[in-house]
Amino acid sequence: MVENSNNQKFTISARKRIAVVAHNNKKQELIECLKRHREILSKHELYGTGTTGTLVEKELGLPVTKFQSGPLGGDQQLGARIAENQLDLLIFIIDPLDSHPHDSDVKALLRLAQVWNIAVANTIATADFILSSPCMSKVYSRTVAHVNNASTIVSQNDPVPTTNATDTVHIIRDEIQIDLRNPTISQLARNLLFHKC
Repeated sequence: MVENSNNQKFTISARKRIAVVAHNNKKQELIECLKRHREILSKHELYGTGTTGTLVEKELGLPVTKFQSGPLGGDQQLGARIAENQLDLLIFIIDPLDSHPHDSDVKALLRLAQVWNIAVANTIATADFILSSPCMSKVYSRTVAHVNNASTIVSQNDPVPTTNATDTVHIIRDEIQIDLRNPTISQLARNLLFHKC
């Protein structure tokens, strides 16, 4: 990654803070995976949502800091921990063949993990790779490319651009992309972002 003033480095200690989550049909697969790595997991701090955290604690005999169930806010609680630099690794085994009423919370959690550049395992194979990595027992440095530059973030006090570009609003995978070169769209975006309408 190219170093620039927008990047921020975070040091992850040898004792990792690991969140474990699994959809109902994937909980047993997660437990079997974690049992294979119990020795390494015993050297780290474990966090989990509702049922998954309780199940991991019972089956592995390791302490787990438990949050609400995912649909009741647990995914959002984990997301807040990520944004506050209080989680280092997310193991979230998702059932891709089932619908989930809190799908937007899951997407938000995974998005935060990407924004803050923390390791994420969504499959058992990936969890196996990560948990058996030599990085699990070492200090590790991760770089986060914050989106605080003028091309991606609009400040409430930024002047509205004055070019005559075509109005452009795209909705792609639940994210809105706005062409801020158009003054009308740009002002509308600012109003929406800063709750002025």
